[in-house]
Amino acid sequence: MSIEYKNLCHVCGDHVMQARWALGYKTCLQCGDAQAKKDRMGWCVVPMPKSNYILVTDLTLLHGLNSSHKGGGK
Repeated sequence: MSIEYKNLCHVCGDHVMQARWALGYKTCLQCGDAQAKKDRMGWCVVPMPKSNYILVTDLTLLHGLNSSHKGGGK
């Protein structure tokens, strides 16, 4: 008699907890944590002048914000 797991991690094939699977996560905790760390490596939080902070996930947006800012005492 073999046990067949239906909730297998899409990355490593290990078993995913039922509660985690029900929330829509298709990876185990270890693989999900590794993917989240990889994704966060490209994030940057930028303070905007006279405004709030903005989360930048695209480098071209960061370059556009930097070039449009009129800084310095000139």
